[in-house]
Amino acid sequence: MRHERLSLDDLELVRAIGAHGSLTGAAKALALDHSSAFRRLAAVEARVGAALFRRSRRGYTPTDAGELTIASAQRVLAETERLQRELAGRDARTEGRIRITLPDTLAPVAARMCAAFRAEQPGLRCDLVVANAFLTLQQQDADVALRASVLPPEGLSSRKVAAISIAAYAAAGRGGGRGKTTLDEAALTQGHWVALDESLAHLSSAQWLSDRVPAERIAMRVNTLPAALAACEAGLGRALLPCYLADASPAVRRISAPLPQVRADLWFATHPDLRRSAKVKLLREFALKWLPGEVELG
Repeated sequence: MRHERLSLDDLELVRAIGAHGSLTGAAKALALDHSSAFRRLAAVEARVGAALFRRSRRGYTPTDAGELTIASAQRVLAETERLQRELAGRDARTEGRIRITLPDTLAPVAARMCAAFRAEQPGLRCDLVVANAFLTLQQQDADVALRASVLPPEGLSSRKVAAISIAAYAAAGRGGGRGKTTLDEAALTQGHWVALDESLAHLSSAQWLSDRVPAERIAMRVNTLPAALAACEAGLGRALLPCYLADASPAVRRISAPLPQVRADLWFATHPDLRRSAKVKLLREFALKWLPGEVELG
């Protein structure tokens, strides 16, 4: 009996279910509704003539046939994605779309950059994909990434854009005062603070607070920097924040100069196969000139 061939969409679904361990997670990752994903999986299993996953309350566990199919899907899709990247890397066109993945704190800055870039390159459009976790550029979730870290992202072609200024902030107060008061370190570390939870423990700002502020003076822990800004605006405590993020808020004021011990660099990263793409090169050169003035603040 001759079976129908599986499509790349079929393989993407099987790979996603294997990666997420659930149909719900796979559907979300592929931007499908749950019922469509359910029907597609049933159709795939009918084509191959075998159950690919065991369903339980814990999720979807691959059967032997499922393990084989997932492994094959990973190989086929990796090769297809590699070909697409190589072709995109040879693209000499200076029109179309560029997908940029970036953390939530950089969204306002990136939006302004894209507006300025579009004015200079009207044939190009930028799409922003906000994700604090590093989307895999190998699977073409995005064309380029903007990321704040001490070291360059591994396995990617990266250029340092700028050093990010980070300072201490406090609520502006009921009077709305915006004057900057520079405190020495002894005075700066007093009072209550908004700290970062374990998911952000790798940040130098988290380490600075851990070394200088005792636990009893931590008023709140948060898992994103916008949440830290919101807590600081509400008067819950002081917070260490990127200047490009906090200086835009009228509800907080800077109480220190940028701290040299708290550092991060902004990186422009792309997959090595895309580094010669005309579109990517245009955006990279524009970003290297435009972004330092936005994130390197005194």
